[in-house]
Amino acid sequence: MQTLYRKNPTKLSSQTRKIATGAILLFALSGLISGFAVGAFVHLRPATGTTHNTGSGAVPIAQNTRTPVITRTPTPVKLGWPVFQQPFTFRQIANGTTFYTVTIQVVDRSIDASHGSPVHATGITCKIWLTKDANVSGNIQTGNDERLKSVDTINQPFPGEIVGALSFDPSTQQVQLSDANGQATWKYMIPTSVDPGGYQLVVLADWNGIHYNWSWANIEIKKAG
Repeated sequence: MQTLYRKNPTKLSSQTRKIATGAILLFALSGLISGFAVGAFVHLRPATGTTHNTGSGAVPIAQNTRTPVITRTPTPVKLGWPVFQQPFTFRQIANGTTFYTVTIQVVDRSIDASHGSPVHATGITCKIWLTKDANVSGNIQTGNDERLKSVDTINQPFPGEIVGALSFDPSTQQVQLSDANGQATWKYMIPTSVDPGGYQLVVLADWNGIHYNWSWANIEIKKAG
């Protein structure tokens, strides 16, 4: 009986697998090394963008800085005689019902010691009153102008002032501050208790007790009827 010799297929397959496995391992190892090299290259590559690291990881934000608005208060200047604005009524009736409106303009001394251009400033204390005493300036300057230097005392009656001779509308104060145009306006009526005759309607402008001046208009008051 002839015995046929055959090679062992299992032994051949094992050797083949060892060779194939070694080749695969070498290929994988070379790929891994290549990956490390490429990763290191990418990691070390400098940034090409315009945003830079601030150290905190936050992107810098441009700050919008606003320039503060400075409001300047006008410096008091020497004042001329306050000017009565037109229309102005020189004859008024003491009937307790007819209202009269008087507006004055505060002026400086740019023309002369008594006259000038309008002063456009708020906050100038203005007062109006009625007197029958012709010594208007002397009465206002009593006490070496102390009343004029202390603006808070202007509410008090001046010598010769007839208290209650002007009955003011609720929207009007006898002592008030000038508006942005340097003007003050009064609305009043004359009570029936005021005797007819000649009077002085006096107006005063006082700028913080530093500069001040006054003027008056001669008016005639009549009884109703």
